[in-house]
Amino acid sequence: MQAPSRILIKELLAEENPDAYIYDGADDAILGLVYLEAGPVLAYSYTAFINIFMERDGMTIEEAIEFFDFNVEGLRLGEYQPLIVDDTSLVVEELNVLT
Repeated sequence: MQAPSRILIKELLAEENPDAYIYDGADDAILGLVYLEAGPVLAYSYTAFINIFMERDGMTIEEAIEFFDFNVEGLRLGEYQPLIVDDTSLVVEELNVLT
């Protein structure tokens, strides 16, 4: 189930920039909106995308990264393409704090 904040983010995006692209099936990876000169676009978490592919689709981490590289990062959707935040160093830092 989607978090209410993600629903609100998508609603706000639809109002402010109905031409912005939304990745199908990746709502759990939404971080928020980024306001560019052309208009707002969604920002997604790289690690959340990888986790979605692993948990939902049963991919290994290597398969998920390869799939992401080709099918998400490799897309060219124009000026309203979502941004991907590489938060891998944040996740590693979090793990180091926990150990």
